[in-house]
Amino acid sequence: MPQLNVFRWQPGRGWLVLSGGGSLESDDVQSVEAHLLARTVSQGPLAYVWAAGDLDTADRHMDSLRELGARTGYLVDILSETDEEIFAQISEAGVIIIGDGPQQDALHDALSSVVLEAMRSAFSRGATIYAVGLSAAQFGAHRLGERDLAPGLQWLERAIVVSGYTPNMADGLHQVVRQMPHSFGLGIGHGAALALGPLGEVEVWGSAAVTVALGQDYTADAQD
Repeated sequence: MPQLNVFRWQPGRGWLVLSGGGSLESDDVQSVEAHLLARTVSQGPLAYVWAAGDLDTADRHMDSLRELGARTGYLVDILSETDEEIFAQISEAGVIIIGDGPQQDALHDALSSVVLEAMRSAFSRGATIYAVGLSAAQFGAHRLGERDLAPGLQWLERAIVVSGYTPNMADGLHQVVRQMPHSFGLGIGHGAALALGPLGEVEVWGSAAVTVALGQDYTADAQD
């Protein structure tokens, strides 16, 4: 499992990119997504999972990516397509986008075993996983649910990811971390992204607005 400093993440030949979201037209988001396309090593198509948001937003995002030179892509409906269809579309992808949107509990429920199996298969072969905005929180150890902390996917161990982070959210981030003292908070601002590479690379793209808050009992070699 790749590790650098506080970051320990899912092994694979691809990049894991967690974005704070923001306007698709902003220079910072455009910079993040240009880096994303340049770093991707897989030649597979682009697969866009839109379960947290809506089709119109997903279509606009796909159009924006095409203007940056993205490869051919398609939308994946993990809410209604069959397991066989979902696995085929996601596992063959070179870039898998988990789109932004407010329906995070619905997204979490829809990230079933077949979706995760397909994502791991693609990631192991070099696909980039790009989680946008609120959906980036799904990849930490815990996420902010409707009322309290809820389980995440554990792709970034012991992280509690807060997207759209601003400095005035510092007290809230520390309060969340106090609930999980062996974890760390990761605040990612609009137009910024944390990118984790297959050889242990840790890069900050876009606006570079990334903040880390360690829990009071955090140590690098501790286990959950």
